[in-house]
Amino acid sequence: MLALAIGSTYAQTTKQRERERAVELKAKQKEREELAKQKAKERKELAKHKQIAREALIDAKYDALDEAYFQREEAKRIALKEREEALKLKEQQRKDALKEKAMAAKEKEREAKIALKEKEAAKKLAAQERAQALKEKEAAQKMAAKEKEADKKMVSNK
Repeated sequence: MLALAIGSTYAQTTKQRERERAVELKAKQKEREELAKQKAKERKELAKHKQIAREALIDAKYDALDEAYFQREEAKRIALKEREEALKLKEQQRKDALKEKAMAAKEKEREAKIALKEKEAAKKLAAQERAQALKEKEAAQKMAAKEKEADKKMVSNK
């Protein structure tokens, strides 16, 4: 009976060990599953973070492209404005030069008219002086002729 009792005890202990081992295996299996779930969760979280980082990188890239585009457009706008201002300035300078040229032409024309009037006045004056000189010469000739005639009369009266 002792052998039976020992065998029975041994069988019970073996059963107990098998149960404990089964419980232990279940616990380890459960632990592995939990660990696998945790790792899957971490991988999922990591993938989520990587996706967020990729999207942030793409957003940053597009923001940089947008900024570069806006800066280029702003530079174009400023260059266009400066070009328009330069054209306006050039046009104004051209108009000013034309006005100045017109004023110079008017001044030259005015001076030419004055010179012409002075020339005509000088001609008139010269003509008057010649006429006066001619009259004086004629008067002197008449006077000389009268004196001659008077001398002749005096000579003939003697």
